[in-house]
Amino acid sequence: MSKKLFTAELRRMQQAGAAPADGAAAPAGAASAVPGTAMDAEAFLQLSEQLKALDTFVRERLGDEAHEQAKQEAERAREAAEMSSLEKQRQEVELLKMEIHALANCIQQTKKEIAALRSNDKDHDRLLAVASELDAVVGSTEGATDSILNAAEKIDALAQGIQAQEQDGFIRHQAEEISEHILNIFEACNFQDITGQRITKVVNTLKFVEERVERMIEIWGRDTFANIIPEDAVPQDEEKRLLNGPALENKGISQDEIDKLFD
Repeated sequence: MSKKLFTAELRRMQQAGAAPADGAAAPAGAASAVPGTAMDAEAFLQLSEQLKALDTFVRERLGDEAHEQAKQEAERAREAAEMSSLEKQRQEVELLKMEIHALANCIQQTKKEIAALRSNDKDHDRLLAVASELDAVVGSTEGATDSILNAAEKIDALAQGIQAQEQDGFIRHQAEEISEHILNIFEACNFQDITGQRITKVVNTLKFVEERVERMIEIWGRDTFANIIPEDAVPQDEEKRLLNGPALENKGISQDEIDKLFD
């Protein structure tokens, strides 16, 4: 019994040279003569190779995408690290700016303190004024001590003269006591030498400070102190301004100038 062949089978048989010319059904034993098994194996191999190629393509494609994704992630990580580093640097810069600002304020405050100590006007220079006042103290005490010693020497000479010429024992005894008190005056006047030495040490210390202040002014430049007003440079009323004690030598009003006011 023969079966009806499909068109595809007829074409395949024609290509192999075994198909009937009129397209009739093949005989019952014709199917075993068709080399379909070999052709199916070849088609299967081709299909397998195509599947392998497709699999390789898909794997490569996925590999490229994974590589690109990894590259993008690495780029994002690098950008994040750079942003973190920039943020850290920005914070450090802000901290540095704050420190510089604080340092500038300290320098400005130091300048104000120096300006209060060392004024451009010598009449208001505190260091110079203190040193001058202490020098005046030494000079005044020295002059006063010399006057006391000179007067005491004269008194002692008079007392010794009385002792030598007076016959009255009571008077001679009194003159002797006067000489003893004069000796006490001589010993007490040694304070001037000790006080002068101590004040001289203070004056030398002030001069050392004055030299250091002058050096700092030279480093910063005198022009930077021109417009600096000391914080305690507040105006005083006339009475307080005059309460400065005795004037220094060649600084106050002389007696001749006072006499001229009444002429």
